Amino acid sequence: MAVPTESLDDRRFALLLAVSQYADATLSRLRSPAADAVALRDLLADPEVGGFAVTSVFDEKAQAMRLAVEEFLTDRRPDDLVLVYLSCHGLVDARRRLYFAARDTIKNRLASSGVEAHWLLEQLEDCRARRQVVVLDCCFSGAFAQRAKGDTDVALGERLVGEGRGRVVLTASRGTEYSFEGEPTEGQPPAGSVFTTALVSGITSGEADADNDGHISVDEAYAYAFEKVREAGAQQTPQRWLYGAEGSIVLARTPVDIGETTRTEPVPRRASPEARIEPAPATVPPAGPETRLVPPRWRPWLLGAAAAALIVLAGALGVRLLDGDAGGGPEDGGVSGPHQLTVEAPWRLVVRGQDVADEGCRVTVTDEAGQSQTVEGVYATEYFQMHSSGTVEWEANHADCEVLQQPTANEQRLPFVWRISQGDTPAFSAGDAVTVDVLNFHGTDGCELELHAIEDGRAISFATVPTDGEPTVLETYGASPTYVADTTCSFRITAGR
Repeated sequence: MAVPTESLDDRRFALLLAVSQYADATLSRLRSPAADAVALRDLLADPEVGGFAVTSVFDEKAQAMRLAVEEFLTDRRPDDLVLVYLSCHGLVDARRRLYFAARDTIKNRLASSGVEAHWLLEQLEDCRARRQVVVLDCCFSGAFAQRAKGDTDVALGERLVGEGRGRVVLTASRGTEYSFEGEPTEGQPPAGSVFTTALVSGITSGEADADNDGHISVDEAYAYAFEKVREAGAQQTPQRWLYGAEGSIVLARTPVDIGETTRTEPVPRRASPEARIEPAPATVPPAGPETRLVPPRWRPWLLGAAAAALIVLAGALGVRLLDGDAGGGPEDGGVSGPHQLTVEAPWRLVVRGQDVADEGCRVTVTDEAGQSQTVEGVYATEYFQMHSSGTVEWEANHADCEVLQQPTANEQRLPFVWRISQGDTPAFSAGDAVTVDVLNFHGTDGCELELHAIEDGRAISFATVPTDGEPTVLETYGASPTYVADTTCSFRITAGR
């Protein structure tokens, strides 16, 4: 039975499963799962909005997806809230059984290569969490229209009802309708799907908070998305099923005050509360020692002596942001800031935390619209691609955190090597794709790669590379220049496939 939730102080867990690329040539490549999953992940993981511990599984094989689901749902407590999100193809076999398609799914061998919906239902039934939210933004057959995912009716309500208590299931469309992806725009990263984009927009802007109570429930988020999908003219009807749920399940806090100007851009990415499961050219010397395993964050890095020279020059020109007299001293770990800076996108935030122990440096940058981007756990020198213009404020958690501005995106030529603990890569231009070779996994089970547009930071494509994986191709979809977000691996990146 779903217990009404008035705060986000309970244990909240989310599993995001998204597949864009398929080995089976008869399954169309999808654009939207990359943008959808990253946007939703960042929103749910934001401690001031969703407060979820998020596990992301991108472009994985069926066995890895099944293992991720079982591990995610095992050992949950009755009072936990669990959310499972899927964005992929959906396929129906000759006996009308529904399967979710993984990277290695073979269309005419679904029983052995797909993830069966009934199996997912059984895992949810076995999970002890009494509050469960399932969001399906995927097709439910192998029939596709342009920019769409669709099927014949597969009776989703009957397939997902089960015997569980407190389960809410949201789908992007009816079983007989298409689930449309966003219209692509030339020179821009791929748009998200109509349904997930509406969900994210309603929470990000606060407009989904219909009763203005500071919380957005699952029902409110669904109602907002339903209206936005219909207003967009998409020929799809989002659906909701409620099984044994009583009361309201709170999905997120309202991120802005109702009545104030609402935000229209996605919430800036923050570090997820749960860790996520890669011979350099002579012109780009190898990076420094690889001594620390860090969680992925959205932040850039600086390559080589040329980049270092830019930092020195920036300091000489007086763009150093740190004011040693502000905040408490290093002996008491006092906060440094806030400080102001006038910037023009794209620019790079440089944080040096060599003299800071314990949790390392945490720096928050807030733009004129009130949107904040936080980076944390910085113990060395790390670099962060920034996309705001105008007057920004920054604040650090410790007076010994050194904060600098580099007034460029530091575009580099490919190929180059990038290593752990340095943040996002510099910007680069690479045609229609780049190839990434993981050099060192640093003890992790896989390396999660994300390609972003330097213009606005939007996610373009992603891949999860297992330890036994081959070189991975990331599509640029015409966006240029781009960068690879911070990872828990070291890698070499080259242009082309």
